[in-house]
Amino acid sequence: MDKKFIIAMAIPAIVIIGFLSFKIFTVTTGQDILLEIPRPVDPTDLFRGNYVNLRYSISNLNLNNTQIDYNFSGDEIVYAVLSKKEKFWTIDALYHSRPQLSENQVCMRGEVTSVYKNQIHINWGVESFFSPKEQAQEVEKERWRSNVSSIVTVDKYCNSVLKALLVGNETVQMR
Repeated sequence: MDKKFIIAMAIPAIVIIGFLSFKIFTVTTGQDILLEIPRPVDPTDLFRGNYVNLRYSISNLNLNNTQIDYNFSGDEIVYAVLSKKEKFWTIDALYHSRPQLSENQVCMRGEVTSVYKNQIHINWGVESFFSPKEQAQEVEKERWRSNVSSIVTVDKYCNSVLKALLVGNETVQMR
């Protein structure tokens, strides 16, 4: 075989393996946290299929009630310090760089999508749960009867991976 062909085929394989290794590292070395999802939505993506759009309580924040290092603007990277309060983990503070953590805290990295007055919206990269159409629609229906939450694993570098979706106390299987 031609060397150029082999190299052309190896590069995508290396990229895929690298991406998977990154996620596997986070899942195996990270800490599981439980996040509240007040209102999941069931959209459809033309290329990716059906999924549940997870809108976390920690995604929309009032900056008057949140400690920050200085003002944020759209498209900035944000680091959130979270700690467990009763059942769910919530944000204690937002920073522009990776913060020092105390023993009972974790850090999540996200991207500011908008800031309006004192409201900030953050995308954490764990907002999509892909599933068959019927399952996504069932999760959307159940949100009115049960609490919806997710288990997210975060590593020491503030990376996060969606591990499981919970409706009530039952785990929704990823497919």
